[in-house]
Amino acid sequence: MASSSPYYFTFDWTKPVLIEPIVRIKPELGIQVTYDSSSNRVTDAYAAAGMFRGFEIFMRNKPGPDVIMLSSRECGICGEHHQFIERIAQEMAQGGNAPPPLGLETIILANDAAMTYDATAHLTALGGPDWSSLFFKVAGYFPSQIYEIAQQTPLSKVAQESQAFPMGAPTELEMAGVKLRTVSDLMDALVPIIGAYFLEGAYSWRILHEAELLYYLRIPHPITMVPGGIGVPATVENLQRYFQRMVDGTAWLMKQMAVYEYLTLFLADYNNMFGIQALYDKLNGSLGFAEEGNRPGNFVSYGQSDVSEAPSVTPSSTSVMPYDGTYENMGAWGRARVVKPGLVIQPNSNSPPQLVTNSLIDINLGIREFVESSFYTPWYENGSFNSEVPSSVSGIEEDPIGNKVSYYHPWRKWTMPNPQPRPVPMAYPAPYSWAVSPRIVPYQNHKPITNLFYNVEADPMAVMYAQVLQPQAPTPIYTSSYPSGFEVSYNSNEMSATFSLPTVNSPRISLPPEFQQGSEIEFKYVAPYALSGGKIVTNAIERMRARAFEAGLDGMGMWIAWMSAITYLKKGITQVSTMPPSSWTYKSNTNIDVAIGVGMKEAPRGAQYHSEVFATGTGVNVPTINPQQMQPTTVNSGPRVKNSYDDGIQTIKPASPTHGAGTFEEVLMGNPDYNMPGTPRLTVIPTEQWDGFEFAQTLRSFDPCFVCGVHMVLPNGRSRYITLGAPVDLSNAIKAFYRFAMKVK
Repeated sequence: MASSSPYYFTFDWTKPVLIEPIVRIKPELGIQVTYDSSSNRVTDAYAAAGMFRGFEIFMRNKPGPDVIMLSSRECGICGEHHQFIERIAQEMAQGGNAPPPLGLETIILANDAAMTYDATAHLTALGGPDWSSLFFKVAGYFPSQIYEIAQQTPLSKVAQESQAFPMGAPTELEMAGVKLRTVSDLMDALVPIIGAYFLEGAYSWRILHEAELLYYLRIPHPITMVPGGIGVPATVENLQRYFQRMVDGTAWLMKQMAVYEYLTLFLADYNNMFGIQALYDKLNGSLGFAEEGNRPGNFVSYGQSDVSEAPSVTPSSTSVMPYDGTYENMGAWGRARVVKPGLVIQPNSNSPPQLVTNSLIDINLGIREFVESSFYTPWYENGSFNSEVPSSVSGIEEDPIGNKVSYYHPWRKWTMPNPQPRPVPMAYPAPYSWAVSPRIVPYQNHKPITNLFYNVEADPMAVMYAQVLQPQAPTPIYTSSYPSGFEVSYNSNEMSATFSLPTVNSPRISLPPEFQQGSEIEFKYVAPYALSGGKIVTNAIERMRARAFEAGLDGMGMWIAWMSAITYLKKGITQVSTMPPSSWTYKSNTNIDVAIGVGMKEAPRGAQYHSEVFATGTGVNVPTINPQQMQPTTVNSGPRVKNSYDDGIQTIKPASPTHGAGTFEEVLMGNPDYNMPGTPRLTVIPTEQWDGFEFAQTLRSFDPCFVCGVHMVLPNGRSRYITLGAPVDLSNAIKAFYRFAMKVK
């Protein structure tokens, strides 16, 4: 079956092909793809999570201090973000045990450094190589004309099409001592190990990681952060150490936005300014990269970077306030975050995405989880709760301010694994995934506004759509100005968000002259729906650009927290924690005698959620009853839901009933209810040797996942181990890198 090439095996793409696992997507992910050669598109797709980890079960009945530490073990990459939102959930269950102002800003210093570090690691080493010349030139995946056009396209030409740099667009970038003047230079720079972007990016993510460690001490499992504060004070000395790293990190974040702005405009080529769109139109009658992983504009973002001093916003009637850890004020303190929350829904293919709400209370109330296609026993079915569900969970009927809680809300969910063989090929209605299926019913003013539930996207693209559409919320925000002098402005008509970073001078990270003028540099993100003239909602390369701009916004969050911390120290305010764990008191705050809370925040991969049901009482031995976690990759990988449900409030049904697919499934197969066809084939590898690189590239645009070994299960029952888009063994990989190095030397 193997071809003469050492890189490929022969696959039968006339039948569904299972690619599993695409590693470093949590939980482990397999996809089944049906490809139609006549239309050159994917017509069907299934996404299956291949592992059950059991955190929601073995964390039951653990005391609060143990739960806060165990929560970081949810992930070996971004465990600190799990601990962050577990902290919020417990602070809420304790009636609002918020950290003191300096303690909160110290936590945010660590958090924002973690966010920018992780974004850089993905854009540099984990997802970035998919867009390097390793695949456009050396390995020959994409049409050779693309790299040739890139060689002939100076950055100055792409800069003319960019709106991202109101104070002047760079026409040349320097990284690791290498001048980048053309788009092909950007592609060369992204090559792992030897590329200039990779080399300077590796330094940058290291120093941002070091900044995070100044306050968390250990990563990814912090030992300093607890409900009510943090154990490391923000002294003048460690703020100075942080500052040194923040300056270098800020310089890098500026250039990172420029790289992905230019690369995205070139490859997506919405206005056919560079010939990429025309090339793909000629090859296969599609829009090429602009349609790779396109899906409806349904997004959720929880926002992040809490503040101890609320910004002033326009209009002033919109309620914002400093973080206080209470549920009743969650809408106001959520809107005060540097990165704003938002639920975005695109009603149909003829309308643009619209921001339904920027209230975390509304978003929380609208969350539903289903196990229709998952390996779990339903906790609620046929009008009653399963007998295994304790009354302390099933009996929760109200949130802390008296709103009705759905049967399918995480507070009332009870995890009951039901292992069984997964069908090959996968086919609804047989269960096929260990992921549950999160869906959202849109709420406003704490009430549902429709009986439809939506599968949503949770990632940096969701974050940026939520930012640009803030003026559309029932509590609109046009500008948000922080006491430290930073401001973000939002324009939903042009779908843009504008923010600034301080002008910095780093001896290690060289900046173009356009980023060295005045006291601050402005950056403007414009959503792809606006760039494409209302055609494309999102795509794989746009997710990379969105991550770069979200990292820039998180960088502004670092500066806001740092300047706030300095101000508190000048005033002699040094307290960073409220009380010892022995004084923690979990307080009844619903219709029965339990303490409930939620933690909601953006993690590097997107919207991350913990809900908690605690017993009531004081001290270190008060146990959790029902810890539930909903990761961004769970939101994205959740399998099909096609049934209607009585959720205890109303009968709800899927907004896309034709297939009921989840987000990962939609980005591959499209959505007929929105007139969106599946992802087109973009590479030119012969069909008998083609390995489906586009599909892995699309999924990696969501998460930090690299080109690693996968297991192919073919329709004839035979199995082969291959890699998606990379040489089979390390020796061949190194040879490929050095062959490339000799070509560009």
